[in-house]
Amino acid sequence: MITPIPKNYKGLISITGPTRSGKSKLAELLITEQDPVTYIATSKPRPNDPDWLKRVDLHRKRRPDIWTLIEHPKDICKAIESIKRNESILIDSLGGLVEQYLIEDDDQWNNFQIKFLNCLSQDILCIVVVSEELGWGIVPATPIGHLFRERHCNLSSLISRQSNKRWLAVNGTAIDLDKIGDLIP
Repeated sequence: MITPIPKNYKGLISITGPTRSGKSKLAELLITEQDPVTYIATSKPRPNDPDWLKRVDLHRKRRPDIWTLIEHPKDICKAIESIKRNESILIDSLGGLVEQYLIEDDDQWNNFQIKFLNCLSQDILCIVVVSEELGWGIVPATPIGHLFRERHCNLSSLISRQSNKRWLAVNGTAIDLDKIGDLIP
């Protein structure tokens, strides 16, 4: 049975999974015992997308009212650095963050990745990062789709490598990757 992580846990936890796999619910369950919690929602608003608005509303309704919410920060590292050391952070999700940096060239993207990974590497906070699994699907037919997939998959892999705990959510089932797998050297 899955239980919340212990109160005052410090370290990075990554959770990946496909759409509607339960990864966000798993993240919310794991961080339940932490207090206080800051939830960073990375996706920008999509007012003309009713399906997206429904999904965002489901997430909003599940979140406890006592959690602090930061929506699509322009600089996520500044947002993380502004959070007190006694708080825990849930970042949901990596896709919204990558989307914000698609217009950047490769050098700017690489600089952002390094900065972001450095701000996640502090073991003075509990940080849970939710990430979509993209590489198992079709090959994108457009250059922007390919760029998104490549950047997202690379960053997700780098985050997983530096995580203290790793989970995969599939069809509502949580798989503890640390118990059944090993990192590839």
